[in-house]
Amino acid sequence: MITVLIILFSIPLHSAEHSEFNRYFTTKTLRIDLFHTGTADDEVFSLDELIEEPYWAGNPGNLIDTLNLGGYLFRVFDLKTNTLIFSRGYCTLFGEWATTDEAIEGFTKTFHESLVMPFPKGPVQIRIDRRDRWNIFRNVFDLIVDPSDYHIRRGTRYRHFRVRELQNNGSPDGKVDVVIIGDGYKRNEMDKLRKDVKRFLEILFDTEPFKSRRKDFNVRLIETISEDSRVDEPRKGLYRSTIFDLSFNTFDLERYMLTFSNKAMRDVAGNVPYDQIIILANTERYGGGGIFNLYATCCSDNEYDGYVFVHELGHSFAGLGDEYYSSAVAYNEMYPQDVEPWEPNITALLDTTNVKWGDLIEEGTPIPTPDDSTYAGVVGCFEGAGYSAEGLYRPYRDCRMFSKAMVDFCPVCRRAIERMIDFHTR
Repeated sequence: MITVLIILFSIPLHSAEHSEFNRYFTTKTLRIDLFHTGTADDEVFSLDELIEEPYWAGNPGNLIDTLNLGGYLFRVFDLKTNTLIFSRGYCTLFGEWATTDEAIEGFTKTFHESLVMPFPKGPVQIRIDRRDRWNIFRNVFDLIVDPSDYHIRRGTRYRHFRVRELQNNGSPDGKVDVVIIGDGYKRNEMDKLRKDVKRFLEILFDTEPFKSRRKDFNVRLIETISEDSRVDEPRKGLYRSTIFDLSFNTFDLERYMLTFSNKAMRDVAGNVPYDQIIILANTERYGGGGIFNLYATCCSDNEYDGYVFVHELGHSFAGLGDEYYSSAVAYNEMYPQDVEPWEPNITALLDTTNVKWGDLIEEGTPIPTPDDSTYAGVVGCFEGAGYSAEGLYRPYRDCRMFSKAMVDFCPVCRRAIERMIDFHTR
């Protein structure tokens, strides 16, 4: 027998403080499900479904994204006045896949994606832009949505899964709301899922800046049940029946573990207010993944799992880039070396007098910065980042985004994380 815990989430909005939000939106969510199809050279979006979900967790005081993060940007315009009323930067699985050999060779593939926004009171225009090779946003899709359209699906699915509030620090509209869901946990493994999640939260909130900002987070666990234990391992010929179909060997990279079951993931997460989705895989094998403003995944029983959990959250929550450069990857020219990356912790150093984190560099620090012990603990520009040993630079000799170890986030990454926390809470 499955025990269902019904929780009513109150999202109060003060009309004077959030007049723009109240003018255009309700406190529910509009989810726009899309099919994203193409190759390395072209892409097409098509509408799958519109869904009204019961909770909007976002900060009503920050409707317009000013952070300039992500490979894609979706903007929402009030159709009557052509006023920009909402925007968010994000990344996609398609965007990563488009840099692989398969996509470059012209193979066409389709991914399922979702845009989420507060539910509009009137008709809106949805516009998706994508960064081109020079990081300039170009329009790739437009859609008109009428909130009174009877085709919009109302309500949520998977309501039978139990919801546990693990950390409640206040109303969702003023907190970072994290939802954790499990994959590859059978019904008789729910106790293991709860213990795994508790351990990872202790690791996360023992890491700065999450430790200092713990009161800015709400955390909920949805006890998702899979038919089989563990997740897919294609190179071993092992396929399991799990709720989110997490799989290693994503984009043919052995350690990369992602899900392409976006609709199931979103349907489950939509039962609670959320800003950040984390999927925990019941596996001893090393692996995980993190896509900005989409989700993070992590293995549950590996000696490096604590590192993976926090590292991947750095990607998905704050848009941080990988700083390592010696591991195998599936990408071709993920970062063109004549273009400044949008990630806050990687630079092509095109202008040595105007480094994006230059305010944190002490006077007299050489740029580029020699990668030796003399400059340990100093913010600079150390060559080797973004999967490339040359031409890209990281801000610190060592960091959670660089080493496969439980080291701290560097000052630049920490600031990026705190900036994202502030965006959700202030």
